Amino acid sequence: MADPFKTDTVKTTQYEVVLKRIRDIPSLPEVVNRIVEIMGNPNTPASQIADLISYDPGLTSKVLRMTNSSAYGFQRQISSVQHGIMILGFNTVRGLVLSASIFKLFESKKDLKGLDHKIFWQHSISTAIIAKLLADELRLTGMDDAFSAGMLHDIGKIVLDVYFKKQYQEVLEHARHTQQVAYGSAFHRLEVQLLGAGHTHIGGYLANKWKLPIAISEVIRFHHHPDKAENSQVLVHIVAMANELAHYYFEHFGVFQSDCVSPYLMTYFEEQFAFDAERLEGFYGQIRESLETIDDLLVSLSDV
Repeated sequence: MADPFKTDTVKTTQYEVVLKRIRDIPSLPEVVNRIVEIMGNPNTPASQIADLISYDPGLTSKVLRMTNSSAYGFQRQISSVQHGIMILGFNTVRGLVLSASIFKLFESKKDLKGLDHKIFWQHSISTAIIAKLLADELRLTGMDDAFSAGMLHDIGKIVLDVYFKKQYQEVLEHARHTQQVAYGSAFHRLEVQLLGAGHTHIGGYLANKWKLPIAISEVIRFHHHPDKAENSQVLVHIVAMANELAHYYFEHFGVFQSDCVSPYLMTYFEEQFAFDAERLEGFYGQIRESLETIDDLLVSLSDV
């Protein structure tokens, strides 16, 4: 995979500083790489995945807490990781394992003055849920990475917040001072302007370092410019739509308005899938129902 910094417009000197600082970010644990690898094979027995997950108490806890959250509505407590995997499904567990392991690398270094990690978690899981819902709504095949990609699309923000704390605080302060929302293409341009690289550049570099699946890597790199994706355009557009809907949902307290996504994305989904404003309004009802349990899911996924 090409270096994402080399294929996007970034300031060369600042890029070198950024790259030097993040080269020391650890690799993913071997058990995580193994879990992700074997979960790519649908014929892998759930028992084999459960055995691997059981080596990590943190992952074991998260799988069981998510399974027992109100989102899944089971009357009795689920205490078996294997049972939990069968309930959640391979793709959800894969996304959970990846995101929990990656965030664990940075959570101990969080600072309340910078990025709000609880809100970050909330947005990540919301985007993942909406992306999966949208793929199902459109009856698309080959969208197995929708949940994982939604969880990880903004991972570069965590890295910027941890490794460039002072500079990223300046980005966030500038956004607040100019009354600019801290997401979207305009915010990404602000990151590049002030830091020399945006969260998509950083995230793309790490996706390469961690050897994440190409579909997830392209979502991380191109969710603000989905037309630039070369291999996974449909998935990148789905997560881009989910990203906008997740932000809109919490900003507007779940109230639907026809301008909840950008004209570009609305046009793309109308032309490609006949997903027009009327279908979007109906789909928004699914989002509202699914995100009613988001606080419980947030507790099950994170210790923040």
